Amino acid sequence: MGFPKRLQKTLDKMATGGDPPVLVVPALLQRYSTERQMAMARLGMEDTRVESWLVATGKNIHFVRSGILWDKVQSIPLHTLTGVDYVDEFHNNALKLRVGEAAEKVIFYDDLDGVKFYRLMKDVLKDR
Repeated sequence: MGFPKRLQKTLDKMATGGDPPVLVVPALLQRYSTERQMAMARLGMEDTRVESWLVATGKNIHFVRSGILWDKVQSIPLHTLTGVDYVDEFHNNALKLRVGEAAEKVIFYDDLDGVKFYRLMKDVLKDR
């Protein structure tokens, strides 16, 4: 799968920094998304210009958002992750990531991407 140039640069930086990507999928963080973006993602309509990506590596979960001049990256270390749950299971393609008492809702453009990420995170949590 080809990625936008700026995202590819960010992925290359992660790989050269010793944290290579394992899974890269378009996804939205609820707190940074408009209602329209979330509705399009819930419907599974892949926007022609995806601006938000979830990147899972061996050490972190990164949320990469495209900016005008550079990408903004927000990271969650995997060792701080305490759980992952479906939100309204089988009704949408959203997952809730838990870090202690805090939780963040992630909406995937494609429900199969959400399933892959869910399985990956369950394996990470199980291996602790």
